[in-house]
Amino acid sequence: MRRRIGILRTGSIGDHLIAVPLYRQIKEAHPDDTLVLVCNLPAQGNRKLVGPASFLPESLFDEWHNYPVGSDWNAIRATYRLFRDADLDTLYYLMPGRKARQLWRDRVFFWLARVPVIGLRTGSAAQGARQQADTNLVEHETDRLARSIGLQARNTPRDRSIDVTATERAEARVALGGRPECAVVISIGTKLTVNDWGLDKWSQLVNSLAAVRKIDRLVLIGSPDEHAYSEALRQHWPRAALNFCGRLSPRVSAAVLAEAKLFVGHDSGPMHMAAAVGVPIVAVFSSRNPPGQWFPLSENKRIHYSVIECMGCGKLTCQELQKECIRRISVKEVFDSCVAALGGDEPSASVFQFPRGDAAAHVAP
Repeated sequence: MRRRIGILRTGSIGDHLIAVPLYRQIKEAHPDDTLVLVCNLPAQGNRKLVGPASFLPESLFDEWHNYPVGSDWNAIRATYRLFRDADLDTLYYLMPGRKARQLWRDRVFFWLARVPVIGLRTGSAAQGARQQADTNLVEHETDRLARSIGLQARNTPRDRSIDVTATERAEARVALGGRPECAVVISIGTKLTVNDWGLDKWSQLVNSLAAVRKIDRLVLIGSPDEHAYSEALRQHWPRAALNFCGRLSPRVSAAVLAEAKLFVGHDSGPMHMAAAVGVPIVAVFSSRNPPGQWFPLSENKRIHYSVIECMGCGKLTCQELQKECIRRISVKEVFDSCVAALGGDEPSASVFQFPRGDAAAHVAP
């Protein structure tokens, strides 16, 4: 008999893209069952967030459902009805780290909804990301989620792929005006201001990259509300440049990334999308999350992350130190990483740069 298997996940692009390897493993474990994705709706009015059906492969899931955001009784009743009507035989709980009280609340909810859950009862001991031995890094969020549901996460190009189609690649080439020899894609948008390196830093980087003659195309991608911000950056580029913010669907944006030689950007959905299509990555991180937790799933990445006393603070804004963690990352460090990536100088292991003032240490886990 065909069973109904649910997966519960939060809604941002990055949240889903780092979970794609787990989606594939769960699908392999239930080849003859109906796979149902249940996630929360994007925050109302936030154009940076889009539903997963707009960027994940259709073949991953048989059904897609959204539960409403909110803790009021109307939202709770609607969510309860959703799970009762879904009639799931099993639910995989792939949610962010929860406190003991939240885990207890969710256990009660799913008991009342009569939904058997994998990863919730054992989750209290598995929520925190573990420190990796002999490194400065913590466990990746994908590994933490896998551990909470009893899996060993896989991370191969196939596992994390979103299956960009030939038609989408063709559409991307039309948007690009032909297949570029060496396109660099930059995304300077971010959901959180604490993760923003700053327009002054990005402008200096673009001015420096303009001296690299092999780059024949600068491409900017992001959400509609990032268009003006990115347009200010485009003005610094002396050759062909395209601002696609708000103009392309998420999957065609992924296809544009697949045509590029390099992605440069913040910790963001486009960064995780770059990892999904296998383009080399140079990423500029704030230190609000512990190092390693949200790094892109990629064999060819160069991460700029500051080791600072307050790293892992989890703050949405930083008034006290004025974002010192990300602001101390120099333009030269990021530029050097871009040149190395474009020159084919790929690391045998991912190279993480941890600036300490003017000095930088390289740690290969």
